[in-house]
Amino acid sequence: MAKVLRVFDFDDTLAKSVSYIYVKHKDGSESKLDPAQYAKYEAKPGDEYDFRDFNRMLNKPQVIKKNLKLLQQMLTNREKKVTILTARKLAFPIRYWFKKEFGLDVYVVGLANNDPKAKSDWIEKHIKKGYTDIAFMDDSIKNVKAVQRLQGKYPNVRIKSVLAVEHLSSEEKTELLENYISDQVESYL
Repeated sequence: MAKVLRVFDFDDTLAKSVSYIYVKHKDGSESKLDPAQYAKYEAKPGDEYDFRDFNRMLNKPQVIKKNLKLLQQMLTNREKKVTILTARKLAFPIRYWFKKEFGLDVYVVGLANNDPKAKSDWIEKHIKKGYTDIAFMDDSIKNVKAVQRLQGKYPNVRIKSVLAVEHLSSEEKTELLENYISDQVESYL
């Protein structure tokens, strides 16, 4: 029997909250990005990130209903290990919110790391623990691609890496799809 792992990102995958990433640029100026903007932001030399909004209690979280239903469905099967894997430093605010608002006891891992490799490394550790059926959902194409790369390394493990787009407008979905297709074409050239 396969060991099953289901992994969800939090910000802009399960919920949206009022939280920003502050980018201090080489010239001393500062930009403010929401998680969706940050997910597609291309770092410039000298950029420094400040994640202060993510190191406190959640600010006005709004659940993404479709993905919450999927999380709830996954939690009904005790045979599956279900985890919220977040780049946030603190897991407690997320765990507390799910318990208080929805009565859900969810395992949350705070990586305190925004590098896509951190999420793929965490999943790879579970592959090495014997998990052979893995599904991962994230709003960041960078994170989704990092986890997809594990499939080539572990061909006998079923890895489904899904891009969460429920929080995006129609225009943003179109732009994302166009950029994704462009990336795929360039990788074959």
